[in-house]
Amino acid sequence: MRYSTDIVIIDLEATCPESDEGDNRIERSNIIEIGAIRLDRKSLEEVDSFSELVKPHEYPITPFIAGLTAITPEDVEDKDTFDIVMNRFFDWYGPRNKAIIAAFGAYYDIPLLRRECDAFNLDFRKHIAGGAYDLRGVAVALMAQEHHRTSGMNLQSILEKLEIGQELQMHRAVDDARAAGAILQKFHLGRSLYK
Repeated sequence: MRYSTDIVIIDLEATCPESDEGDNRIERSNIIEIGAIRLDRKSLEEVDSFSELVKPHEYPITPFIAGLTAITPEDVEDKDTFDIVMNRFFDWYGPRNKAIIAAFGAYYDIPLLRRECDAFNLDFRKHIAGGAYDLRGVAVALMAQEHHRTSGMNLQSILEKLEIGQELQMHRAVDDARAAGAILQKFHLGRSLYK
């Protein structure tokens, strides 16, 4: 098994108005953490990672979000805003055609990332080509292959069923990216490189 480029798996943690909690509305969310890992295109081993907290620009971190992510308003008060952090991410990501971006549930993370880029006049397409590789589809195929039901699954329940990634802290961006990486590794290699 071999990919044509390295795979960058990204995960975001976000906050929203209290009235939207649990709704995950992209148009009313701000990123508070960007986490990503880079997997080697041949071995699928993690070769690098990116993890930064982000000071939200519209919606403060609510108690619900703090309880879910363990990220408090105090944790982000002296952090950089999205535009500064995202420019560092683009530098870390590298040339546009040297990696593919992936996410578990790309239907949420990638549109939110693009929305935040638009809010700060950052050109997402200049840095990241095409769509995203949605690892939720890989998880569905893997769960079916392992004879597990595939409805109503989330990242944590998948890891539990597959008995991988027990040492990862859910709802922290870089560990959620690693959890998605563990699923990809298990699918292609028959095992995860994460405990």
